[in-house]
Amino acid sequence: MRIVEVLRQAQGMLKEISDTPALDARVLLKEVLLKDDGYLLANRDEELDSDSLERFFEMIRARAEGKPVAYILGYKEFMGFAFRVNEDTLIPRPDTEIAVEKAVEVIREKKCRKILDLCSGSGAIGLSIAKILEFTNVTLSDINKGAILVSEENAEKLGVRDRVNFIVSDLFQKIDDQYDLIISNPPYISQEDMETLSVSVKDYEPHLALYGGIRGLDFYKTIAMQARQHLTDHGILIFEIGYDQSQEVENMLKENGFKNVITINDLSGHHRVVSGELIPET
Repeated sequence: MRIVEVLRQAQGMLKEISDTPALDARVLLKEVLLKDDGYLLANRDEELDSDSLERFFEMIRARAEGKPVAYILGYKEFMGFAFRVNEDTLIPRPDTEIAVEKAVEVIREKKCRKILDLCSGSGAIGLSIAKILEFTNVTLSDINKGAILVSEENAEKLGVRDRVNFIVSDLFQKIDDQYDLIISNPPYISQEDMETLSVSVKDYEPHLALYGGIRGLDFYKTIAMQARQHLTDHGILIFEIGYDQSQEVENMLKENGFKNVITINDLSGHHRVVSGELIPET
């Protein structure tokens, strides 16, 4: 079969499961052929060998069953870096880059050195910070040991292993240290929204990293209450949030002594990040 025919057939197989069937097909074919979009376009009539066809349609069948492209590939790009992912970790989303960009801005401004990425998953947030800012020392903490093992691999791959610590912990349970900045993308999907998730998310991504309680706010409440004990004076707490959670999360921070509380929108104009500063009482 020719490249153009292969892509057309794959797109048809994916149209019921994917919102981007043509893109998914191209991404997977590029992985099989180790080529780029320009090659696929310029060589539309090239005949694929049987091994490439078999491998490609094996991937397409997995995608047609709902498996996310990132899990099929085994990696996802985030902040310009390729992070290994598997079904122990959430797939990093582009919107989460807003939280990293805010953290990098604050760390540079306030010269923060000790950073905690709580509910770290694949390590995309904390390891991106460590890679971008070489003066930082970052701790990654997650309740899932499998996720921590993945993040250790990612730290090695990014060349930041010597500046990163790893803790398997249920939130702050096994964390004793204090940090200049804590950043967290905790589980925040509500019970109602869990029912509406796509097959690719609901059947493949870890529920442990998705479900945030009946209203999706359980982890924010606990972290906001306990973070005070783990932040230095004028320490910063940064959350990624759901699009409709900003007011309640802002209130939680204010109720727990945080000042300068702000919400930042993502590129779509949705509320995405809430941050606050722990200013000691005088």
